[in-house]
Amino acid sequence: MIIILIIFLSLIQFSSTDQILRANIGQDVTFSCFFENESQIDQLSFMHQTTGDILSVGLELFLDESLTTNHMKLIRLSSNRLDLKIFQVNQNDSGLYTCMFNDEKLSSYLLEIFIPPRFISFFPLEASVSYPEGSSINLSCHAYAFPSVNITWIYRNKDKQLKTIHNGEDIYISSLESTDSGSYECIASNGYHATISRSFYVTVQYPPRVKIDKFIDFNIRPIQIKCEICSIPLSRIEWFRNGINIINEQYFIIKTNAIIVDDKNCLSSILIIHDSPHEKYGRYECQAENFLGHYSDHIDYHSKIIPHPKSGNEQFALLILLNNTNEISNSSLSLYQLFNTYILLIIINLLFFL
Repeated sequence: MIIILIIFLSLIQFSSTDQILRANIGQDVTFSCFFENESQIDQLSFMHQTTGDILSVGLELFLDESLTTNHMKLIRLSSNRLDLKIFQVNQNDSGLYTCMFNDEKLSSYLLEIFIPPRFISFFPLEASVSYPEGSSINLSCHAYAFPSVNITWIYRNKDKQLKTIHNGEDIYISSLESTDSGSYECIASNGYHATISRSFYVTVQYPPRVKIDKFIDFNIRPIQIKCEICSIPLSRIEWFRNGINIINEQYFIIKTNAIIVDDKNCLSSILIIHDSPHEKYGRYECQAENFLGHYSDHIDYHSKIIPHPKSGNEQFALLILLNNTNEISNSSLSLYQLFNTYILLIIINLLFFL
């Protein structure tokens, strides 16, 4: 048994005399066998050494009848040449073929079937997926081809700017950031066939980022408080004054529009405060919420309290204080000026209580 195995393995060893034939799936391939004289043809045989199958002896094929004319055929071209032709080769036809005269090898062919790339698995299955910020993600593309394929990953952001980020079947991101949103494309190529690709669009979801513009001139009417909200998905926005929800009414108007901030889809909400019999002083809060959380920002609108002097002495002290304050704000501070201002404040407080 061992001797038979050794003989068999010796038959299938590739040698330098083997002719290499390469073909794509679906092409036709011909193996030619040359011999010395016509009387030898009955002792000729074609073998598929890789599978151990004897394909023919003499001019007779040993195949299933359905394959004899559709897949393989013996063609005698001359008195000393016999061809074995395989029509529309497939992956199972690859391997070593020999033409034998009794035990003598007359010719041998190593048939390599080139298989164009095709995906055998990929993840995720959907073309578009969403993940919360901070979560991990694994993208994978597995492809088969002969020769084997190389997998390259290309990332494209919202501006269609692209860069190569990985070579290999799998890509892993341990903690997603909002800037990771974009298209991830895996490209499979083997240098012989057309490349194939698979794209995944990843959307990174995050809770609202809320920011109120604090540089507001409350002397300009109507007063406008601007709030900028960025989030995925978009948030529900509400305004509050001193903790009480504000709705559109006579003195309050809320306008919300879509804007782009740092390449992100955001919202701009503007609270417009119209003149009313009573000033709408208080704390104004812009609050946004989506399923990942709710956040807010606020600004305080207060009246400017200016003391009203009761006597001439108070008027004189207040005038000195205001003059000194202006001098301090328009020049470099000194310990002497700070001491004088501190004394004047004490004098004014004493005058108010007299």
